[in-house]
Amino acid sequence: MPNRLHRRAFLARGAAAAAAAGALTALAASRAGAAAAEGPPPGPVILVDWDGVAPSYLDRHLAGRMPALHALAERGVRTVASCTYKAVSNPNRAGLATGARPAVHRNTAYVLDPGTGKARGQSRTVRAETLFQALRRQGRTLLSAGWYIVEGKGADRGDPEALYVQGDSWEENVDAAVAALLGEPVDADGGPVRLPRVPDLIAAYAADVDAIGHREGPSSPRIPARLAELDAGLGRIAAAVRRAGLERRASFVFVSDHGMTGYTESLEPAVLGALSDAGFSAQRLHSGQAPDPGTEVVLTASPRTANVYLRGAAAQPAGRERVERVLRGLDLLERVHDRAELDALGAAPDEGDFAVDARPPYAFIDPAALDGAERGGHASLREAAAPLLLSGAGVVQGARPRGPRTIDVAPTVARLLGAAPPADAEGRALDEVLRPDSRA
Repeated sequence: MPNRLHRRAFLARGAAAAAAAGALTALAASRAGAAAAEGPPPGPVILVDWDGVAPSYLDRHLAGRMPALHALAERGVRTVASCTYKAVSNPNRAGLATGARPAVHRNTAYVLDPGTGKARGQSRTVRAETLFQALRRQGRTLLSAGWYIVEGKGADRGDPEALYVQGDSWEENVDAAVAALLGEPVDADGGPVRLPRVPDLIAAYAADVDAIGHREGPSSPRIPARLAELDAGLGRIAAAVRRAGLERRASFVFVSDHGMTGYTESLEPAVLGALSDAGFSAQRLHSGQAPDPGTEVVLTASPRTANVYLRGAAAQPAGRERVERVLRGLDLLERVHDRAELDALGAAPDEGDFAVDARPPYAFIDPAALDGAERGGHASLREAAAPLLLSGAGVVQGARPRGPRTIDVAPTVARLLGAAPPADAEGRALDEVLRPDSRA
């Protein structure tokens, strides 16, 4: 769990990265031009993204159940990266794809949409340049095997230069990656697509572990079993790299988007009741709902975090102070982020006046939907950590990255390919774990 010191460091790293973004982009572009003049670019880079894999899952299962990932870790670098806030799949995956925080890429989830006035769940809106768009602009070839956040944003169905395919399972996404590595036609919606060459970047995605964690909690016995199956697919990709004779050039980047925390209790009655006792009309909205006209405090939530929007008397200075006192006085809330803290975290403007994180085993959930069985959720700072593993030709074995974040993934992949990062990236390339020829 992030403590107060970790939280301050988390904020400081984000602010420092934003200040340095312009200089890093210019430097990377210069280096990319020099690398292009010296000869063919390195690669491929295989980016593997398994949704909802908490770092603790690898702590428990990497050596015993995941031989392929373990082998990559032994030959490379394994660490934990800080995620963006809120730790929800699409905003965090947009951060992986763009190297930017939600304040820049503007993908948000479980918010009160300022355009419609209604609560909204997840979307695929991305207003910053993605890694795929940046690499495509630089003449690279690409394959997204189910990495949905770049569909229509640098990868398209039927485009052999930047192909998007959507398998029905991780195993089908692995099939696409293996075919591309071996120079075989890739199965796609419209029939087989033959790529002009092995793609410079292959991104492969799996949603399974996140889905199990939501339904059954992070202690589900099905999680280690499915991790072993996902690892078998990763082993097939690694074997295809060797079979294609690419082992001396290829690099692997493994990452997730957030962790997972179990919950069994609802804190909605306590939060709404405390606000009501303080004299405010309060309402929790679900996706598609609009607040009643007289509602003064509006909550939108994913299970682990709620956004708080103030209206009417609650939005006035005295009302705002009183709402904040109520929220900070609730033991069931682990954290209360005011707007200044949200801005420092790089949260988007539509995240509200406050955001509040639930203390386990509580969650923002309808009490009637609970039956005593553990379920899993994410969104809070507690889940804002993801495993990050780099291995292969461009990586220094055993090196230690400095304060890695998920927004550093896109710039690091670009650097491994000798390319400039996405134009809007706030993250940095993790040069301290890359070989000198990868940093040129």
